[in-house]
Amino acid sequence: MDDMIRQRQIQSMDRFGLDALVAYSKENVAYGTGYTVPSQSLGVRNRQFAVAINRDGRVAMLLTTNELQEAQARSTIQDLRPYDEFREDPMAALADILRDLGVADGVVGLEMDAIPAGRWEDLTKQLPGVRWQPGTQALERARMVKTPREVEHLREAARIADLAQLEAHASVFPGMTEQELYRVIVDRALLHGIDTVLMVQVAAGERSSYSNPTPTLRPMQMGDVVKIDVFMSSGGYLSDTGRAIVIGEATEEQREIWAHMQEALAAIYMRIRPGTHTKELWEAFTANFGEHNMLPAIRFLGHGLGLSLHEEPFITADSDIVLEPGMVFAIEPVYRVGDIGFHLEDNVLVTENGMENMTRLLGSDLIVLGSRVVEMAQS
Repeated sequence: MDDMIRQRQIQSMDRFGLDALVAYSKENVAYGTGYTVPSQSLGVRNRQFAVAINRDGRVAMLLTTNELQEAQARSTIQDLRPYDEFREDPMAALADILRDLGVADGVVGLEMDAIPAGRWEDLTKQLPGVRWQPGTQALERARMVKTPREVEHLREAARIADLAQLEAHASVFPGMTEQELYRVIVDRALLHGIDTVLMVQVAAGERSSYSNPTPTLRPMQMGDVVKIDVFMSSGGYLSDTGRAIVIGEATEEQREIWAHMQEALAAIYMRIRPGTHTKELWEAFTANFGEHNMLPAIRFLGHGLGLSLHEEPFITADSDIVLEPGMVFAIEPVYRVGDIGFHLEDNVLVTENGMENMTRLLGSDLIVLGSRVVEMAQS
């Protein structure tokens, strides 16, 4: 296991009073192993995977025999415990791991929201001396601060996601469909070497206010506000970045709304630094919006970003987490007027002295596209 990730988990075990911590979800297994297990990513339900670590930093991985070669080639864990999915009980193998780690009568944190109920019942019977505790919060705490390796993956995912959007802008014209623009963005991202495209949202006009729109055959028309939101991954780590664009020509109202959103973003960024509380960022955001009689479109300003699209810490009215260097956020001061949504989302890193915007390529001005095509048609 990566030494910095090992230390993050040990510190989290200390914080929550655990003798061992067992990761079971796809994201947390990937956090421990350094890669995403293919069978787990595909959701093959009868194949079970886990990573267990104790206070001494000893770690082992439960996996199926068919995934052993991949793990030997890619995992940062040396102690691999394969089981035959057709002949052996994975919970017996996991129980053996925990016994070998010396915690058969200890306090063990387990992702109880990830393990299937039947497997959980079997595991508890195998280890009657263990005092089980929910382990999800301990893993969330460990993952809040990213290692330099994690940051590089996040930075690369954000860079390519923005570059793909920027290069796709030259192709936009009135009458182009949402699906056509979607395909151009995906093509540019793959050309620049992104590992995986999870989703690209493109939604025009009345669909721009949707939370998670799928691109359709709807043509983008003059004056449409179009939501673009891009989810891509590098080394398993995600981007979540996008912009609203306007087709052909922007109204004065659209430009004013965008200017107010950028003003709010600047006020937020002035406060992002180690020691700031997430609640302070929310308050700065809502105060700035309030000066222009604007209300947030969603009940959070941002969320942590990493192996999961939404992870701790969240920036809301009720969250109160202290920012630390190495935290990565997707910041999205989204606004809606009627059924039109204005999407604005950057990916930022908390640094030792402030912050780094990892999504700078698209700039801060309202992006208006396709106007040249309109001028040529009119002439």
